[in-house]
Amino acid sequence: MPLPLVLVHGYASSADAFGTWRNALVAAGRQVTDIFIGNYVTLNNEVTVDDIANGLNHALHDKGLDRAPFDAIVHSTGMLVMRSWLTAANPALPRNGLLKHLIALAPATFGSPIAAKGRSLLGRIFIGSKDPFGPDFLASGNLVLSNLELGSQFTWDLAHRDLIDKKLYGTGNDTPYVFVFDGTNDYGKLAEIFDRSDQEGSDGVVRWSGVALNTRKITLNLGVSKGGVQISDFSNLLDIPMIPIAGVHHNQIMSVPPNGLVQLVLAALNVDSKAAFDNFHQNIVANSDVVKQGRAKQQGQNWQQFVVRARDNHGGPIIDYSIEIVARAPDGTETSISEFEKDVHPYAADNSFRCFHVKLDELKGKIEGKRLIARVIAKSGTELVGYQGYGSNMAEGATPDFGPIDLDISDFDGSKPGNFSLFYPFTTTLIEIVLNRQPIPPVKIFTFA
Repeated sequence: MPLPLVLVHGYASSADAFGTWRNALVAAGRQVTDIFIGNYVTLNNEVTVDDIANGLNHALHDKGLDRAPFDAIVHSTGMLVMRSWLTAANPALPRNGLLKHLIALAPATFGSPIAAKGRSLLGRIFIGSKDPFGPDFLASGNLVLSNLELGSQFTWDLAHRDLIDKKLYGTGNDTPYVFVFDGTNDYGKLAEIFDRSDQEGSDGVVRWSGVALNTRKITLNLGVSKGGVQISDFSNLLDIPMIPIAGVHHNQIMSVPPNGLVQLVLAALNVDSKAAFDNFHQNIVANSDVVKQGRAKQQGQNWQQFVVRARDNHGGPIIDYSIEIVARAPDGTETSISEFEKDVHPYAADNSFRCFHVKLDELKGKIEGKRLIARVIAKSGTELVGYQGYGSNMAEGATPDFGPIDLDISDFDGSKPGNFSLFYPFTTTLIEIVLNRQPIPPVKIFTFA
């Protein structure tokens, strides 16, 4: 018997956005009484995604949906709302096991390149609240948009809560079965009011590389006094990929979903075991015409996202730093991989978080047969304290100008059998850089009189 189905819309939208999907689900045999379409506020500058998730919890309780299993279909920001609800600290009632299927349509798993634009005057005019007599006139939801911004601390922390430190999704009945779909069209001419680069490798709003849950993390711990740099293995190797859907952009996946997508979603909602999950991807998805066309559209468009965070050993942010990727030939000749620097977005609220968007197709021929080097520089901005770590003289203490330090990350270039690859299209990889922060001798930051 089908489970109750909760539908959660995206930013600056409403329950009406699910009208087409609701009709398709009813036509497929779902009972109207088993479909619950959520409605929530985003165009308020004081509301966060966590606030909305808390509101979702109260709404589930009011409908009696927090005490028995249910399924969910989410769109865009709705993915962050559902994941925030699922990972909330100390819930009154356990949430593990309640959510059985999570269908994500164009999810903003790692935010959106246009979120930062939404807080601008142009963004407020286009998408802000239009009620001139209301308290939220021209409000565009600053805190939600900050959560949605590329490289935000919110999406970084959320990924640790359900993908890295804990792994809440899998292929067994004890975790939700998750399926991620995204359109391969962008907004074309309509998007020219914004930066065209925001549309590359995206459905017009979210990036193909920023929707899936097959996220991995590598830590470059330079703050160790013995043993040199510590490079951790990638975490979270579970593959929950993005399934490309041809012919639709971010809004059309809701308003005019292809029949092939509807059939895929219905099939996904019936997955009830690892065998069924594997069969869904290996056979049902592989033989879907709308997916085949979507993959053809993405040929030569293999994008990957890297979110880098730099912090000190106390957990404080390192704002002034740079990371450069260099290919070093056997004769010592170096080539800077400029593709890593073409599209970089520092998170506005905390520049220690930065998002890099890289077209992997442009790396071909630049790294084969070469050592892959990560070059790190950091500055404290004061003579009183500095950074200390691998490559610096520990005996002499910290320095306000740390680096450049070269870290050989060739083991992650994917060239050797069994090695993890740093490069994996249509994914987001998290990279954390850690340095020691110490007072600089002989300057005394603290003395006794």
